[in-house]
Amino acid sequence: MSAASRAAVAVAGGVTTIVLARLLGPQGWGRYYVAQSLIVILLAATTLGVEHGIAYLVGGGRWPARAAMESAAKVAALTGTVGAVAGLVVRLLVPSAFAGLSVWLTALALVGLPFALAWLYASYVALASDHYEASMSMPAAQAVLVLALGVPGAVAFGVAGAVAGMTLASIGVGVAALLWGARRLPDTGRGQPGQLRRAITFGVKGYAANALQLVNYRLDLFILAAVASTAAVGRYSLAVSITSLLWLLPRALSDVLFPRVARLSGAADEDAREMVETKSVRHASLVVGLGSLAIIVGLVLLVVPVFGSAFRGTTALGLILLPGTAVIGIGSVLAATVVGRGKPIYSLYTTLVTTPITIALYAALIPTLHATGAAIASTISYCSSFVLGAWFYRRVTGRHVLPLLVPTRSEWNDLRALPQGVATWAGTLRR
Repeated sequence: MSAASRAAVAVAGGVTTIVLARLLGPQGWGRYYVAQSLIVILLAATTLGVEHGIAYLVGGGRWPARAAMESAAKVAALTGTVGAVAGLVVRLLVPSAFAGLSVWLTALALVGLPFALAWLYASYVALASDHYEASMSMPAAQAVLVLALGVPGAVAFGVAGAVAGMTLASIGVGVAALLWGARRLPDTGRGQPGQLRRAITFGVKGYAANALQLVNYRLDLFILAAVASTAAVGRYSLAVSITSLLWLLPRALSDVLFPRVARLSGAADEDAREMVETKSVRHASLVVGLGSLAIIVGLVLLVVPVFGSAFRGTTALGLILLPGTAVIGIGSVLAATVVGRGKPIYSLYTTLVTTPITIALYAALIPTLHATGAAIASTISYCSSFVLGAWFYRRVTGRHVLPLLVPTRSEWNDLRALPQGVATWAGTLRR
């Protein structure tokens, strides 16, 4: 189900990218992507790690799902509003970093932030309480709504219509997620007092790591916007969009791996936990390898025919980004295991080491090499994060990562058995 959700996100997001890039051109697409990136950064900055605390406490049976949902909704309203105001202030203070995105368009994008937080939290409540179908439908619904609303908006009103479509999608999914929680989650009590505080305490280590990691992933775009043309931002952002497709399946695996490892750790089932952890890394390596080959073909053969000759430089940028994107996809599975074992502090250590290096690389390479410098710096940053993540994985589990990067016959058999598993699940839903 997680893979199906990510596939839906990939398809809808891919179609949205193709259509908007062709409709808006490099400059308009660059502005839209800056607005989208601003929401992504602020989303990571304002979660407070509540989603990880939810998965850990609800998944471990220590916090009733409905109570967690209600607390998370309040946090989303508060921190989302604060984040939106902060984003608008940054736009007013540093306008050159926004690729010509106006103040009112920035404000329009930021309206959706509290609602995006609401459905993000709700998806983790659903995941931790075994409502997989609800959890996985939320990101897919968001992507489909952006396509359904953003493309007609762009046709009618250009960049403003595309941004409005993105905002309306967040509002729609956020409201639907809250209604789902109110109707489907049973009222089994409040649980122990102070669970929200415990969720934030657990998640804040991972939260700080995620926020800093998003700085690593997206700061290059804003620096590039300040020193290069809007068209260069558009070509680079398209390369980022294409190569980041490689993260979809590993992150789908990470979504379900984290609460599963937490549950097996609580049950002290060492054999089952080791099997889940080792096979997850091998599967991540397998899908990343196959996905990399597909993306190389797409970059070389499809960018110009699909997006137009104005995006020709995207191919070289994507090939530079690809090695780092590949290893960070596997790194997300390593991080899910480490956090699931109750050690989110190691994710924070990783970003504390890599963030200064990344910022220094951006400062040194982007002003002179522009988009190429951004791609080189990003790949180096991603690779350094993977190396540190692999070291902490060994520290927590006692297992070396390199031998696990080679899939075995068992993983190929798993993939062959997947259609039957999907058919069985579909039959269960019909019954």
